Amino acid sequence: MILIIAEKPSLARNIASAIGDLKRRDGYLEGEGYLVTWAFGHLFSLCDIEAYSPAPTGATGWTMENLPCFPEQFRFELRKGDDKKTIDSGVQKQFGIISSLCAREDVDTIVNAGDADREGEIIIRLCIAHAMSEPKAQKRLWLPDQTPETVIAALADLKDAS
Repeated sequence: MILIIAEKPSLARNIASAIGDLKRRDGYLEGEGYLVTWAFGHLFSLCDIEAYSPAPTGATGWTMENLPCFPEQFRFELRKGDDKKTIDSGVQKQFGIISSLCAREDVDTIVNAGDADREGEIIIRLCIAHAMSEPKAQKRLWLPDQTPETVIAALADLKDAS
């Protein structure tokens, strides 16, 4: 089974309609040997400074004691809701769906179907990196446009994710 993770729902629908008669499930479509799901844009955001360098006791937010902050590696977390404290429930639900699909035993290949730009690439790579619990083949779907013909041609010519 091939899992395709699109950057947004509209792209997932276009890919699914080109593949054929896929059944709608909660947060994904399934059929013809494919699972197609989506990230709806930015599921992840950069962690706040407190994740790298906690504020001194009693302080909140940035202080002179935890600045400047130059992390060796940036960290990401699921996007928070309007309250800026708890994870957005829609984000949490969709990422849970992506994680469960990545973990399915019948999925042997995960396809990055983000837009062909840096932002699209990182959105899906972050999802895969955080969702995948065991190594699986990873491919990249390059779409010059989203016609059924180009989708079918691109699926026949998947590139290695590297």
